[in-house]
Amino acid sequence: MAVSTVRTDALTVSPDLAQAGATFNDATRLLDGGLWSQPDANNQAPYLGLFTADINTVLSDVNADIATPNMVTVGGTAYTLSSTDAAALMQVAGQLQTLLNDAPMSIGHGANVVAAQNEIHATISDILNEVNGDTTLAAALANASYPTKTGANDVGFQTLPTGADDAASLAAAQAGANLKDIGAVFNAATDLAVGGLNHSNLDQFNTDMQAVATGLNNLLNNPTALAAATNGDPNSTIHLQTMLDQVNLQIDTFDPMHRTNPDIAARSTNDNLLDIIDIVQGDANLNTNAGGNGMPGHVGGFSEMPSYLTGTIQHYQDDQAQTNFWAQFIAEANTINNDLTTVAAGGTPSTGSLASLIAEIQNYHDFTVNFAQSQGGIFDARFDNELVLGTVSADTKAAVAGLTGIMNGDIGAALAADQGQITAAGAGFVANAGDVSGNNDPIGGGAYVPTATTVADATSTGVAKGTIPVGPTAGPGGHGGLGGPSGPDVASHDPAPTPASHTFEHMWHHV
Repeated sequence: MAVSTVRTDALTVSPDLAQAGATFNDATRLLDGGLWSQPDANNQAPYLGLFTADINTVLSDVNADIATPNMVTVGGTAYTLSSTDAAALMQVAGQLQTLLNDAPMSIGHGANVVAAQNEIHATISDILNEVNGDTTLAAALANASYPTKTGANDVGFQTLPTGADDAASLAAAQAGANLKDIGAVFNAATDLAVGGLNHSNLDQFNTDMQAVATGLNNLLNNPTALAAATNGDPNSTIHLQTMLDQVNLQIDTFDPMHRTNPDIAARSTNDNLLDIIDIVQGDANLNTNAGGNGMPGHVGGFSEMPSYLTGTIQHYQDDQAQTNFWAQFIAEANTINNDLTTVAAGGTPSTGSLASLIAEIQNYHDFTVNFAQSQGGIFDARFDNELVLGTVSADTKAAVAGLTGIMNGDIGAALAADQGQITAAGAGFVANAGDVSGNNDPIGGGAYVPTATTVADATSTGVAKGTIPVGPTAGPGGHGGLGGPSGPDVASHDPAPTPASHTFEHMWHHV
C-alpha cells in the first residue's frame, strides 16, 4: 500500500515501516520548539497529546514488525527484516519508550524539564541514526518516498535539516552573501529547537538567530547579493523582509517567552520557524539561492523539516470578535490591492490620493497589530508572525515605499520599480489575508471568503460585523473590539504553496 499522510489512517497500527516513519515524522515536527499542554481551547489540541499518540502508534508498529519479521512491508513492498534490521528496530523500540516517558515531563521549568527536553532531543537523533544507519533499511525507505503538504517528498524517518553553527558558519551567515550560508545556521537553530528550548540551549539558539538576522539584513542591503537571491522579483524581496521580521520576532518576543510562558513559547516558536522555512521553500528564487533546485525539498539552507500528517493541525475556532476581525482583514486587503493595482497602472486610488492610500495602509497595519496583541494565548502563537511582525509588516513597508516614490515623482526605472513593489505588496496583502483566515472557522460555522471586498460578504454565512476602512486601533477596552474610529466595537475575550503567497507555511501547516 502507499503511505497514507492522513492522520486517522496513520494512527492505525500497520506492518509498513514507511507508514510508521511517516507518523514518526509528524511527531518530530511537533517537537520543533517543544511540546505544550495548555491552554486547550478554540479547537487547538495541545502537542503533548498529539505527540504521545504518534509515538505510541510507531512503537506498536515497530514491536509488531519485530515479532513478525517476515510480514513487514515498506511502502507496500514486502520486506523481510534481517538480523541487523531487527537489532536496529529493537534499539528504536526502547528509544520510543524513552520519548513516551520524557514527554509529560518536558513542559514547564526546572531541572527535570531541561533534562527531559534534552533527552528527547538526543533520542530523536538516536532513532534517526539507528534507522538511517541501517543501509539496507534506509535504501528501502528511500524507495518508498511520498509527497507531503510541504511540497517536498519525505521518506519514513526523514532526517533533520543539515546545519552548522561553528564560528566559520556563523561568520558566513552574518556576511549575508547568500541564503545558503544564512540557511545553514538557520537549519542548525531549527534542529536545536527539536525537543524544546531552555536555559541549556537557548543562548546557542539565540546566537544562531542573531546571525541569521544580521545576514538577512546585510543581504537586503547589498544590491548585488539581493539581485542574485531574488532574480529581480519584488515578491522575493518582500519575502526576504518578511523572513527578517519573523526572525526578529523570534529573538525579541518568543525567545524570552520560553523563560516565562513555555507553553505559548513552544507553540509560537514551532509556528514561526516552520513558516520561515516554507517561505524560502515556496519561492523558487530564494529556494535556488539557498542551495535547492527551485522546488521544496530537504537540501540547502532553510530546508524542510519532516512533514505533518493531514489532520494533525486543526482550524482555529473563532469567537465573534475574531470572526469580525478576519472579515475586515480580508475585505480591506482586497480593497487595498485593487487600489494598488490601479495606481501601478497610472490611475487614481478610490481614496482620492496617494497620501490617503498610504494612511489607509498604515491604519490597516496598526489595526491588525493591535487586534492580534489584544488576543494573547494560542491566537498570538499561531498568527503573530503574520499579523504583528512579519507578513503584514513587510507588505506595508513595500507598499508605502513604492507609493512614496510615485508620489515624489519617480520616473523611468525608478517608477517601474515602484510599480512592481506596490503590485507585489498588494498581492501579498490578499494572499496573506486569504491564507491565514483560511486556517480559521467563523463563529457558528461556514468559511471565510478570500475574495470579499465587504465585511458582510467575507463569511459564507454573513455572521461578521464591522466596516472598512478600519482605524488604527483594535477598539476600546482592550478586548478585541474592532471598530476603533471607523467601526462598531464588539467586545469579546490547505492548497499547495504558490510564489505569490507570503505565508506558505499556513497553507499546509495549520490545516
